[in-house]
Amino acid sequence: MKSAEHRWDQLIEEGYCLFEGVLDGIMLERLRQVTDWLLDAQTAEDSAAQRSTGSMISVWEDPLFAELVSYPRSLEALRSLGFLRPKFSSGFVIGKPPHSPALFWHQDWWGWDDQGSYTPLPQQLFLMYYLVDTTPENGCLRVLAGSHLKRHPVHDVTPDAHTDELRRVEDPAHPAYRPAPGELSVPVRAGDLVVGDSRLLHSSHSNSSEGRRTVITLWYHPLFQLLSDGLRAHIGRPRPQPESWSSQAWDRVTPLLPVYEGDVEPVAWNRVPGPELR
Repeated sequence: MKSAEHRWDQLIEEGYCLFEGVLDGIMLERLRQVTDWLLDAQTAEDSAAQRSTGSMISVWEDPLFAELVSYPRSLEALRSLGFLRPKFSSGFVIGKPPHSPALFWHQDWWGWDDQGSYTPLPQQLFLMYYLVDTTPENGCLRVLAGSHLKRHPVHDVTPDAHTDELRRVEDPAHPAYRPAPGELSVPVRAGDLVVGDSRLLHSSHSNSSEGRRTVITLWYHPLFQLLSDGLRAHIGRPRPQPESWSSQAWDRVTPLLPVYEGDVEPVAWNRVPGPELR
């Protein structure tokens, strides 16, 4: 078993680390039921708009996700990395259907105008829970280790990959879908947790299997209080209670929501790394 020190070093140097068996069997089955229900309700138009990703369904759609956001084993995993007061911002259900194409290469950080984005400490982390065993055959994660801190040729191929054209796979020959030099596959078992830096270039293999591959991605700010006022102003905007969530569910998440009470102008949304990333 890997030590907390090993995982910390891997997260900082390579941009990701793995915690095995975080979800217990009961929670895993409950999440499968809810995500299957949400994914089965997708329309043909929804699927066409997210052909590469598979789906992007907000976790605010069902109150069960309040339990996942505040899941004790996950918060303990973050504490083992030294993140004692993480703050949650959003999350999505991403289900790749059978025989669907690869996910495009991308990184998810939006605060590149802030100079803290070019330092080793993560501003934002993804927590990925795969609900089935994943391999390169059914669409497991692939990463470019170290690309959260160093420029990679993929940065120049897809400076801002979050476009409708790439989501729809309008050009299947686009280099955003191709294997990249130095890529690593990250196969996991159902219930494992992948923690990664939002600046890390990542994607997934195509799903060539007969089954759906579902992952739930949650976004946390592990060191919210250490971020610049501009970032905290953007992240800490008030969020209303979702209509589908009970007060009990909302109360689970409220202590984990970021709050900013200053008057500094928020940092602008910018997903394109600057020349400081070398």
